[in-house]
Amino acid sequence: MRWSIVAVAVLALVTGCAARGTDSPWREFSPPQRDARILEFAPTPGGVLALGSIPAGDARAPAAWTTSDGSHWKTVPVHADSPYAHRAELISAGVGDHTVVLGQAFGGAHANPRMTIWSGDATGLTEHPQGMEMFGGPHAIAVTAAAALRGTDLLVGGWDGPGGRYGAAYWTSADGADWQRHADDPALSSTPGEQTGAAGVATGPDGFVITGETLRDSALHPITWTSPDGLAWARHELPGSNAVAAQAGCTAHACTIIGQSIGTSEQALCWSSPTAQPVTGPAATTVDTLQVLATPTRVLSLTALDHVARLDTIAPDCADRQQIPLPVSTAVARLFTLPAGLLLATTDTDRSRLWLHALP
Repeated sequence: MRWSIVAVAVLALVTGCAARGTDSPWREFSPPQRDARILEFAPTPGGVLALGSIPAGDARAPAAWTTSDGSHWKTVPVHADSPYAHRAELISAGVGDHTVVLGQAFGGAHANPRMTIWSGDATGLTEHPQGMEMFGGPHAIAVTAAAALRGTDLLVGGWDGPGGRYGAAYWTSADGADWQRHADDPALSSTPGEQTGAAGVATGPDGFVITGETLRDSALHPITWTSPDGLAWARHELPGSNAVAAQAGCTAHACTIIGQSIGTSEQALCWSSPTAQPVTGPAATTVDTLQVLATPTRVLSLTALDHVARLDTIAPDCADRQQIPLPVSTAVARLFTLPAGLLLATTDTDRSRLWLHALP
């Protein structure tokens, strides 16, 4: 997915609706709905689809909106069917021939995450109820992220596979409604002596890119898996140990991989290719990669350092890293590039705030 970024002069045209503030380069805009939580952005032909939830009594309800400039929003109809779908937040999306969306609610005897699946476009999203054990049940570990490439929808996560070993798994669909689980793929599933895990998924020049790790010989080794079609996968072990590959940001030509070391003191890591040595970034007691977004010239990385989000702009070869201070302290954030600039959602337990920034 590729989006253009335009200079500061264009930003000035749209800040009339922004909240007045200080000399900060960030300009705050009103959210699309009161107390909306925005957890994911996905591209549309005319702008961006924002996904998340709104208050519904003492719970939340799924919600979606579109905008072309970050200030003028249109509500997207969301059609829920199953009981958990009415309480779900929309957390991840992929765009191919249509948009596939992953939703999440919590409930049941153990308050486990209950995954819901949706598809559609900027005119509306419809839930497709699934059997309980497609994504849940006694063998479930997690479903973490969605992607799409042309006519193939893909979800990644973990499953207790046929051999009784936990490991990375994926699900595919041609229409967003009927899904097939793949828990014993020879490239992704755990082999004797290891345990694989999938953290994220993106699309790039080689097709789908799953990022993750394998636990082998008491050490974590970063891994990516690539597939042109979501069916035949190749495993690529990245240089380094006691580290995980968390997410990839891809242009039409290459992917930059962001992750972190694991240990007493953790550190952000950047790989410019599956064979490149990792370049180190900021360190903290805990480091979590929130999002990686590639532009034609730079890679934008959102990382949580001790549960506080930090935004960096990184050269594709990982050699140059510059911090862009965020407008507020937050643990959860999401980015998207619009013609008007960089759109940012910062989110707490009750609501999100929206900001716009022209990239330097």
